[in-house]
Amino acid sequence: MSTRLGTLALIVLLVHSSGAPARGGDSSSPPGWSGTLQHADGRRLSGKLLINDSSVVRFASEGNDSAVPIEKGAMVTFEGPGPNPTAGSPPFRVDLGLGRRISGRLGLVDGKQVRLDESSVGGRVTIARQGVRSVVQRVGEMQVFDDGFETLTGNRWAIMGDPEIVNGPKVSGEHSLQVLAGGTSVTRRLDEPVAAGRLELAYYDAGNIEPDQQCFVDLLFRSPADPETVRVILGWSEASLSVESPGGPALAVQRLARKAGWHRLSLRFGPEQTEIAVDGNDLAHGKGPGGSLVEIRLASRNASRGPAPKGLKAYFDDLRLVRFSEGGTGLEIDPTQDEVRLSGGDQVFGTIVQADASTIKLQVDSNEIQLPWSEVSGLQFRRVAGQAEPIQGTWLRVEWRAAPGDDPLDLDRIDGVLVDFTPDSLTLEVPYAGRLTVARNRLRRIEVLGFGRRIVVDATAHHLGNEIVANPLPLDPPQPEGRTLERSIELVNVPPGAAFLSLDVVQVAGESAGLPFFDTVKNGEIRTTVSINDRLFDYLNRYITSKNETPERIQLPIPAGLLHAGRNTIRINQLGTKSDPNYLDDLGVLEIAVEFPHDQAVPAATEKP
Repeated sequence: MSTRLGTLALIVLLVHSSGAPARGGDSSSPPGWSGTLQHADGRRLSGKLLINDSSVVRFASEGNDSAVPIEKGAMVTFEGPGPNPTAGSPPFRVDLGLGRRISGRLGLVDGKQVRLDESSVGGRVTIARQGVRSVVQRVGEMQVFDDGFETLTGNRWAIMGDPEIVNGPKVSGEHSLQVLAGGTSVTRRLDEPVAAGRLELAYYDAGNIEPDQQCFVDLLFRSPADPETVRVILGWSEASLSVESPGGPALAVQRLARKAGWHRLSLRFGPEQTEIAVDGNDLAHGKGPGGSLVEIRLASRNASRGPAPKGLKAYFDDLRLVRFSEGGTGLEIDPTQDEVRLSGGDQVFGTIVQADASTIKLQVDSNEIQLPWSEVSGLQFRRVAGQAEPIQGTWLRVEWRAAPGDDPLDLDRIDGVLVDFTPDSLTLEVPYAGRLTVARNRLRRIEVLGFGRRIVVDATAHHLGNEIVANPLPLDPPQPEGRTLERSIELVNVPPGAAFLSLDVVQVAGESAGLPFFDTVKNGEIRTTVSINDRLFDYLNRYITSKNETPERIQLPIPAGLLHAGRNTIRINQLGTKSDPNYLDDLGVLEIAVEFPHDQAVPAATEKP
C-alpha cells in the first residue's frame, strides 16, 4: 500500500530545546507556538505545541491540560506576521524537487554547490549541486539589475553633488548610499526600456521634518508625446509620504504617515496600471504610464533660497528592478547537459561553469559564453546522482513564507530532521544542505513524515519507459531514458532490523482492481521490478492503489541479508507485455533513498581514492 514514510513509526517528537525546562516538570509553551493540529484522519484541533522537561514535543488542545504526542501524518498550521514588511521579495528560487525549494539572493553556482548569500531562512545557505534541480528567477519576473550600493561608479550612475557609499545604516551587504539634502542625485539610464515591471527600494527615514526640503525617487517613462515622470516623495518637508505625476498617469494618492527607520518602497507599473506601496501599504494607484521606463533617479531638492540644513541626509539600499515576462515553461529535453533557459523560452545547452547574481558563464562545445540574468529565466542542471549524508530523527516537512504578503508562490518548503526547537525558531538537518533554521514568525505549516534514518541515493528525476510524455500530464524529462535505472549506495555496515527502499514515483500503473491496466499488471506484464545486488525482490506496481497522477512515496521492504557493507547496487527494470517486450509503462522516479526505521547509525562509507 502506498504511504508516506509508512514504515517509520513515530511515537513522539524528541528534540533538545535551547530554552530552560519548565519548573516542577510542568509543560511550558514557547510564545507564539499556538496553531491548529490536523490529524491524518482529517480531525482538527486548536491548541499549541508544548515542551516539557523531557524535551518531548506534544500538542495540547484548547481547554485540555493534557498533551498528546504528534503522530505520523499529522499536520500543524500556524498564523503569524510573516517576514518584516520592509523585506524585499527574494529574486531567486533554488528548486530541490518534489515541491521543496528555498528562496533568496544568489551568491554562487559552480560545479559543486549552489549558494544563496541571503536566504528566506536567514543568512547564507549552501546546497550541494547533486541536491538541486534548478535555479530560477521569481515566477513571471526577469531581473534588469540589482544594486546593493556596495560601490557607486560613473559607468552605471550619473552623479550630481556629493552622494557617498557609507558603512551604515544598511539593510543588506556592507554598505548603503547616502544622499545629502540640497540637490544631490544619482541617475541611472536603463540599457533597454522596460514596458512593465516592478521596482523595489529600501530607504532610511530619520523622521526629520524640514520645510522646503525633499528627498524623492523619480521614474521617467518615455511616451509617444512628452516624457512622463512619477515622483515618490519620501521626506522631508511634510509628515507624510506623497506622490506626484506631472504630465504622467492619473493616480489616486493615499498619504501615509512617515515613520523613522528602514522602509521598503515597491512600485509596479505597466500599460494598464500603476501601483505604489510602502511596507505593503497602498500609497497610490491608477492608470499606467504612457510608455516604457527609461530612467531612475534618487535625489534631494532644496526649494528654499538658503542652504539646506546641515546634516540632513537620506540612505538608500537594496535597489532592484525587474521586468514582467511570460517566459517559456517547457521541460528540458537533455538531462545529460546543463541548460540555460532564456526569457522567451529558448534553450542553450552545455556546462554551467559559474553563475552569480548578475551573470552566467556557460561552456558550449569549446566556447565559453556569458549571459546576463536580464536574458535568462533559469538554470536547469544535468541529472547527476550523489549520495547524501545519512540523517536520523523525526522527519518533518516545513513550509514558511519567503516574502511579505500572501502570494502562494512565495511559500518555501523543505524536508528534514528536527534538531532544535526554541520559542522563536526550529532547526532542521536537511539532505545536501546541512542545518537550516526557520523563524517562527515566517512558519506556516509543519507536517510529520515519520521517524527513522534516511539516506538519499539520487535526488534527480527520471523517466522510465519508451514514449515521449509531454501532455496532458508531462513527465520530467518528457523523453524516456530507457527501461533500466541503476544506482548504488555505500554503507560502512548494515545494522540489524528492517530496511526499506523508498521511492517517490508518479504515473506508475497500479495493480489494484479498477485501475487502468490493473489486469495486465496482475498478469505479470508492464511491471517495474527492483533488485539489489542482482537479486530481484519486489515490483513497484503492487504498492500503487491510485492513478498516481501526483507523486507518491512508497516503501519496499528489503529482505534481510540483501544489503552488505560497501557498495550496493540498486536496479530498477521494466518488463513489457508478452506480445511486445518493448511496450513499457512510462513513469517517473523522482527520488531514491534507503531507510532504516530504528536508532542505530548507518554511516556512509568514506570515499575511496
